[in-house]
Amino acid sequence: MVAHKASAVPRFLKSPDPNCRVVLLYGPDAGLVSERAAALTRTLARRQGADAEVIRLDDRDFAEDPARLDVELRTQPMFASAKVVRVTAGSRLDVSSLKALLAEPSDNALIVEAGNLRPDSGLRKLFEKLPDAAALPCYADERDLAAVIDAELAEAGLAIDRETKTYLMSRLGADQAMSRTEVAKLALYAQGGGRITHDDIAAVVGDAAEIALENFVYAASGGEAKDALRELQRLAAAGTDRAAALSALARHFTRLHQVASREGNLDEAVRTLRPPLHYKRRDAFAAHCRKWGAKRLASALPLIQETIRRSRRSPDLDSAFAERLLLTLTSKV
Repeated sequence: MVAHKASAVPRFLKSPDPNCRVVLLYGPDAGLVSERAAALTRTLARRQGADAEVIRLDDRDFAEDPARLDVELRTQPMFASAKVVRVTAGSRLDVSSLKALLAEPSDNALIVEAGNLRPDSGLRKLFEKLPDAAALPCYADERDLAAVIDAELAEAGLAIDRETKTYLMSRLGADQAMSRTEVAKLALYAQGGGRITHDDIAAVVGDAAEIALENFVYAASGGEAKDALRELQRLAAAGTDRAAALSALARHFTRLHQVASREGNLDEAVRTLRPPLHYKRRDAFAAHCRKWGAKRLASALPLIQETIRRSRRSPDLDSAFAERLLLTLTSKV
């Protein structure tokens, strides 16, 4: 099937080709890809039947069982009419194996989410050439972001003027899902006021890139591998390269080690950090210090520095290096 144009994607999500059971969604905005994959999953699940089962898979599943995707697509669920298998593409999703798998038809539907793919990407070319598949590019623009703002604020019964909306859009990042969360948080903060002001935005909406970096490093030190990998992908989609993300990770672990190495009350040591932590992060920071301890944090720092060094020497492999580091770190918690 020929690849769809980005402008036609929303229409396809509402009414996909009935013969199309295999869909690739890709683009630089991980949040937008995820939102559209979720919407398509709901549409295909309804089409499969009221009791259709939805299965989520990613690299961790394939690491445990390389044949997991084959099994899920080839088997029928015990208590449902059919499945919709939703896959987040990573380094363990092998294109040649996927091509062989899709050569045989399945009654179950497959949705694959990927990042920004070049025209010569093997994954993209596979879905563009398959007769019963679709490759859907997901590119956000200012109209999409404005629509998110309008929808969230209208639901909360809040108004916003053009100048204030422009200011709000400048504070939001490239990830649409994260932007939607920020606008929802703003609406909750301003509830009852009737109108969004500049002061409301300044008080609530942080810099999205900074928030994403914090989410990334705290997920890593908290042992949340899946969340850390997702945040790393969002950072890359929003234009933050992996070297910057790894440098932020090194700073975070260095501060954890500094606090964990101090004698006396740990919570007091957290409060005396300079620059100070945001009050919402203090409890998590202290908890991660306790989980790791000074000795294990000291052993983690060389691993991070070595990954930064390797990424600088071989930038084409920075994604693999970063993912391996995250899996190593989170396995230690």
